[in-house]
Amino acid sequence: MPKERVLIVDDEINIVTSLQEILNDEGYEIVTAADGLDALEIVQSEPPDLVLLDIWIPGMDGIEVLQAIKTYHPEIEVLVMSGHGTIDTAVKATKLGAYDFIEKPFSLNQLVGSVERALKQKKGRMNGKGDNTSIRHELPHCFEMMVEVKKAVTEASKTNAPILIQGEVGTGKEFIAQAIQNKSKKSNVPLLKINCALRSAPKIQIELFAPQDEKGQRKKSTRGGAGKKTVYLKNIESMPLELQEQLASALESAAARKPNTLIPERIFASTTKDLKILTDNNQFHPGLHNILKENVVNAPPLRDNRALIPTLTEEYFADLEARGKVVCKNFTEETMRALCEYDWPENFKELRAILDHIARTLHPEKEITLDDISAFIHKAPLKTQDKRSFTKDPSDNRPLQRTLKRSVVLCGRGLHSGIKTGLIMQPLPPGSGIIFGDISSGNTIPAKVENVQSTEYATSLRKGYASVSTIEHIMATLHMYRVHNLLIKIGDEAPVMDGSAKDFCQLIEDGDFEEQNSPYEELVIEKTYTFGSKEDGGAFISIEPYDGFKVSYHMEYPAPIGVMDHTFEFDGADSFKKEIAPARTFGFVKDVAMLNKMGFGVGGKLDNFILLGDQKVLNTELRYENEFARHKILDILGDFYLLGKPIRGYIKAHKSGHTQNIGLLKTIKEDLAQSVPVHS
Repeated sequence: MPKERVLIVDDEINIVTSLQEILNDEGYEIVTAADGLDALEIVQSEPPDLVLLDIWIPGMDGIEVLQAIKTYHPEIEVLVMSGHGTIDTAVKATKLGAYDFIEKPFSLNQLVGSVERALKQKKGRMNGKGDNTSIRHELPHCFEMMVEVKKAVTEASKTNAPILIQGEVGTGKEFIAQAIQNKSKKSNVPLLKINCALRSAPKIQIELFAPQDEKGQRKKSTRGGAGKKTVYLKNIESMPLELQEQLASALESAAARKPNTLIPERIFASTTKDLKILTDNNQFHPGLHNILKENVVNAPPLRDNRALIPTLTEEYFADLEARGKVVCKNFTEETMRALCEYDWPENFKELRAILDHIARTLHPEKEITLDDISAFIHKAPLKTQDKRSFTKDPSDNRPLQRTLKRSVVLCGRGLHSGIKTGLIMQPLPPGSGIIFGDISSGNTIPAKVENVQSTEYATSLRKGYASVSTIEHIMATLHMYRVHNLLIKIGDEAPVMDGSAKDFCQLIEDGDFEEQNSPYEELVIEKTYTFGSKEDGGAFISIEPYDGFKVSYHMEYPAPIGVMDHTFEFDGADSFKKEIAPARTFGFVKDVAMLNKMGFGVGGKLDNFILLGDQKVLNTELRYENEFARHKILDILGDFYLLGKPIRGYIKAHKSGHTQNIGLLKTIKEDLAQSVPVHS
C-alpha cells in the first residue's frame, strides 16, 4: 500500500530532524518545509495526508497557514504544535479545523499517537465511517438531494470501467469519484488523487505505469505498484498527449484482458472542459476520449440548483453543531435571497468558502447580513442568461476577456517589508476584474484606483482591514498580457523577485491563458488629461488621444543615470516581455540607507534591485543602456491598469512617479464619471 504522506512545517532543524527520523521509522513518507509559503506550495502541488504545523514560523504564521489549508484542502488533517501555547491559541486552531493541538516539548510517543489517530480519522472519513457524533452522508448534502447524480453514482459503482466526471470548477467532482468508490467492490482500495495540471509528467507516469525490463515486460517489483489503488486524475485535459496515448493503450489492453503496464485497479478522470472540442482540435487524444466518453457522470452547477441553497446552508451548520461547534446561522431574508440569486462561478466550493468564513468569524448570536458576505460575491448575478449557453455574437469583433486556465504560485521576498511573501493566482469568471485577496483572512480588494492608499515608494491598496503593497509590477504584466479576470491571494506585499516583472511574465504563461466568452473594451482616451506642473522642471504626466498605446518617459537624475529617455509602443505581450518587463527597480546607496531608517526597502538585497553609487552601478550589469527609464514605464503600465481596462492613448511622463501616475488616473476617472449621461 502507498505510504501515507506527512508534511512537517517547522523552522527548528533539530525538531524537524527528530520528527523525520521517528516518523520514517513508523512507515510514513516525510516532506518538510521551513516556512508557511513553502508549505502552501507543497500542499498545492502534492497534497499530503497530514500536516504537522508549528505556530511560530517565518513569513505567514501557523494560524494563517492552517486557514489556507482548511479552506482549499479541507480533507487534509492538521496537527498544530507550539512551544508558546495558550488556551486561546489552542481553541482558535481547533475552531479552524486542526485535529489536535500539541505543546512543545512533547513526547515522541504522544506525537506518534496523535499522528496515528488523525490519519485513522481521515481514512474513516474517506470510507464513509467515523465518529458517531458526526452526521455522515454517502454523498455531500448537495448531491444527496439530486436524484440524477445519486442514480449516476449507483450505476457507475456497478462497473470497474474508467469513469469521466465532468463539470465546472467547484462542482464537487472529487466527492462524486469518492462516492462511486465507496459504493463499489473496490471500496477498501485507497483512492489516490493526481492533479494533472500541477504534477509533472514523470510523477504522473510513475503512479500509473509499471516500468518495463529490457524485453518490454512489466517488472514484478515497482515503486508505484506497491499495493492496490485506484487513481483520480483531476484536470485530465492537462495530461501530456504522450501520456494520454499511453493511458489509452493500457486501458484498451485491460478491457481486452491483455497484459499491460497499468498499475491502478481503476481510473477516475475529471475535467471542466469539453473533451470533444479538445479532441477535434488535436488537443486531446481521440483514443482516450473514446474510452472515457462511454461512462460519464455530470456534476451540475450550483446555479441550476438554487432552490437547494437554504437547505444546504442549514445542513452545513447542522453538521458543525453535531461536532460540538457553536456557530452563527441566522440569515436575514435579504441575505438568503442574495445567495439564491448569485451566479456561483465556483459553485459548491465557493458556497462552502462563504459558510466557512461565517462559521469562523461571526458571533453565534449575530444575524448574517449582506455586509457579511459582500466580500465574497464579486459580481452581479446572471438572472437572464446561463453562462454555459452564452456564446459571443459572431458579428461582434471585440476581443475576448482572458483569465488563466489554472492556479499558479510564486514565492519571494517583499522589497519594502523584507518579509518572505508569495502569491497564488486563481482564475475568475468574466466581468470579475483583478482582485487581490488576503491569503489568511479572505478579505478582498478590487484593483481599482479608488482603493489606492499610498504611493510612497510603491503603489499600495487598502479596503477595510485588508491591504497590499508593491502591486505595480504584477499589474503591469496583467495589463500587457490582457488578463482581465484574476484573484491574486497574497500577503501584505507582493514579492519583488529580481526587481523586474520578468518572473511575473513567466508565472502567468505557466498558468496558460483561457479566452472567455465575453468581450472586453479598451478605455479610449478622447481628450488630453494632465497632472503636475511643467514649470521649473517639475514632475509632470499627461495622456492624449492616440490610435494605439504608447508611453514616453523622460528622466533627469544624478550620475550615473543623468538624462535618460525611452518610448515604448505596445505591440502585443512579446513587446512588453522583451522591452520593458526585465527592467529592474533601482536606488542610490544614500537613499537606501534613509529608506531603511524609515522602515522601507529593508528587503532590498544585492540581487533584487540595482544599487547605485555616486558615479556607477555597484552590484550588477545593466540589461539595457536606459534600463532606469524603462523601469519607470513599467511602473506606469501597472498603475494605469487600476482604471480596470486596457488603455488606448499616448502617455507622456516627465520625471514623474507613482504619485503623479495615480493623480492623473483620478483626474481621468472623475472626468469620465461626470461625462456619463444621466437619464431621467
